[in-house]
Amino acid sequence: MTLALSSDNGLTWPVRRDLDTGDGHCLTNNSRDRLNRELSYPTIRQGADGTLHIAYTYHRRAIKYVRVTPDWAADV
Repeated sequence: MTLALSSDNGLTWPVRRDLDTGDGHCLTNNSRDRLNRELSYPTIRQGADGTLHIAYTYHRRAIKYVRVTPDWAADV
């Protein structure tokens, strides 16, 4: 799961930061036997202080929540 940032209204996405890494294997919806390792359906919200709050489906077994500071997000 990669966070990409644009400062030109989406024309380019020069800043990319990995939030989670994995093989992204999803050949089945069988999550019970841990055969689905999909990272999907991200949503993001920026707080008043610039902090980014991100949630996404983790291996179809849970919702993972990540909070990143503006400095971390933009520091490449």
